[in-house]
Amino acid sequence: MRIVLSRHGNTFSSDETAIWVGGEANPPLVAEGKRQAWQLGTALRKAGRIPVATFCGPSKRTRTYSDIVLAACGVRQVPVEDSRLNEIDYGSWNGLSNEEVIRRFGADEFYNWYQRSIWPVSKNWKTRRRGYVKAIGCFLDDLERTYGSAKTVLVVAAHGPIKCIGRALGQEQPNFFGTQWLRVDTGNVCELDMNHGVARAIFWNKHPSCICPAADAREPKEGL
Repeated sequence: MRIVLSRHGNTFSSDETAIWVGGEANPPLVAEGKRQAWQLGTALRKAGRIPVATFCGPSKRTRTYSDIVLAACGVRQVPVEDSRLNEIDYGSWNGLSNEEVIRRFGADEFYNWYQRSIWPVSKNWKTRRRGYVKAIGCFLDDLERTYGSAKTVLVVAAHGPIKCIGRALGQEQPNFFGTQWLRVDTGNVCELDMNHGVARAIFWNKHPSCICPAADAREPKEGL
C-alpha cells in the first residue's frame, strides 16, 4: 500500500510570527494554505494518483486541506477524520515562537524535537509520548488491513503525527534519512510504502510535484 502523507498548509500569513499550535487550538488555513492544498490535489490528479480513501486529523486545518485537495482531484469523496491523527498538546510551548521556546526551555530540547523528532525529557507537554505514538502505529496498521495493496491512500495531518512517523522511519532507515531533518514543511508531502506491517519511506518532505504516477513510483531504496 502506498500512503501519500501530507502536512496541512500554512496557518500563518507571511507577515505574522509563527507560534506553536497544539492541543485545543484550532486555527484555520490562510490563503496560502488553501493554495497549497489545491497544488497537492492538482499534482495527484496529473499523476493519476487519485486516493482510494482520504484520512485527516480532527482539526479545522487538516479537514479543510483535505476537502480542497479532493476538490482539485475532481472527486466527490469525504475525508475520514481520525482522532489518532490529532496534534500534540505542546503544553507550556503552546502560543510561543521558536525563539521564546528556546529562551524558556533550552536549545537542547527544542532542537532535539525540531530536527530529530526526539520527545522532550521534561514534562512541559501535556500529551504523553507512549500512548500517542502507539495510537499512530495502530492507525497505520488499520490502514493496511483495510486497503491492502491500494496504490494511493491520502493522509493529511498536523506536524506531531508526521514527526512521530518520521522518527520511527529514521530508526529503521538511517541511511535513507542521513542528516536530513525529521520534519516536514507545511504543504509538503512524503510517500510511504506499507507492506506486512512495515512502513518504508520512498521520499520525505518534498514538494507535491515529486509525486509520480503509480507505475513509475520508485521502490524504497537506502541512501537516497
